[in-house]
Amino acid sequence: MGSSTDKPVISRIAIAGAGGIGGFVAAGLYDYGVNRQQFEFSGMEIDVFDDDVVDVGNLLHQNFTEDDLGKMKADLLAERYAMNPIKRFMEVKDFPKYDLIFSCVDSMTFRKALYQWGWENPGKAYWIDGRCNSRNIGVYNSKVSRKQLESDLTDSTERRGCLRAIDKEKKVSHITPQVVASMMLQLFLNYLRGEPTTDKILVYI
Repeated sequence: MGSSTDKPVISRIAIAGAGGIGGFVAAGLYDYGVNRQQFEFSGMEIDVFDDDVVDVGNLLHQNFTEDDLGKMKADLLAERYAMNPIKRFMEVKDFPKYDLIFSCVDSMTFRKALYQWGWENPGKAYWIDGRCNSRNIGVYNSKVSRKQLESDLTDSTERRGCLRAIDKEKKVSHITPQVVASMMLQLFLNYLRGEPTTDKILVYI
């Protein structure tokens, strides 16, 4: 358990992805920062990166309603939770601007770029990576060993969502995006309190 001297100073946060996981991460940051006062929310600048609009399929498992259809996800979350919308996909050039990055996009290409940047720039931004594939979830962070992280990387270039195609087709929803977001937020709170988690977390439900 860390002492007060181990606690990091966080002034800029990025949420990469405003969909199934990112939408609930944004809501949780606002809730625990503003409503529950677990950290100094007003002292942080939080950017939400996403290049997509809300469609009907998103309503199954994302933090949006019918009133949001056709609107940019980044705009919606930024307006609700006092954040800044960045209406494009986050890129490697953005990483150095932040003290902490939430990876909420199901893109192995992005994930590999973030991990590699972290290995090449130790001590820079702390990152938390959430993964969800219907009922299977995983949470990783930059304090996890490189060996553990590399074992779960693939060469896939697809950008997928949190639901399998068969679940989308049958309109089956799962609560797992919210579970992943909650786990990521707990890792964030642990890190702020000087108690970083050093193992990956995998759950098969």
